[in-house]
Amino acid sequence: MNPKSEHLVDLIFKKLTIYNKKIFLEKENLNKFILSLFKEN
Repeated sequence: MNPKSEHLVDLIFKKLTIYNKKIFLEKENLNKFILSLFKEN
């Protein structure tokens, strides 16, 4: 993953954890999900 993509995943992860503390989210799972979205296009 390139640095821009990694930075984007970090930003999304931070925003999601700030806005909704009830969601149990692992960064690796978020990363896999975002990569799967990019691969489909």
